[in-house]
Amino acid sequence: MILEKEYKEFDELMNKNGDEDRINELFGEILEKAIEVLNEVSEKKEFLEYPKHQYVIRALFEYMLELWSEGEYTEAKKLGYDLVYMVSDDTLKEAFSMFVLGLIERLPIEKFLDIYVNPENEDEEYDMFFTNFNDEIDELVIKHRDTFKKEFSE
Repeated sequence: MILEKEYKEFDELMNKNGDEDRINELFGEILEKAIEVLNEVSEKKEFLEYPKHQYVIRALFEYMLELWSEGEYTEAKKLGYDLVYMVSDDTLKEAFSMFVLGLIERLPIEKFLDIYVNPENEDEEYDMFFTNFNDEIDELVIKHRDTFKKEFSE
């Protein structure tokens, strides 16, 4: 799988509280490769497939969360829409849609995770991602579905 080896090293460093400079350098390399793959897949008019591209999807998702945590709502939302469009897996597509709704609402990421994400029911198949949400997410779906549809189709 693409980026599997790099993520193994990354996860080891993270679990050991490894050298922060190496962690940042490695994530930069992972993200660069993930964007390359995203562009290649897009140019071929194909989609990111799960689990084949799971580490590419993970890198893009983690970057979206990083942008969000830095208050870069617009950039994070653009990447979120790319994930919704480019990932072929319905479970991930739905989950990424929920994250985009949180970005439309402009909630701080910590607040979104605390209120809307249910990490205790995570599906093992998708253990790299948050795919289960609390019922409160329905409020965001109702409130922002028209905005989501409009922006997604642009």
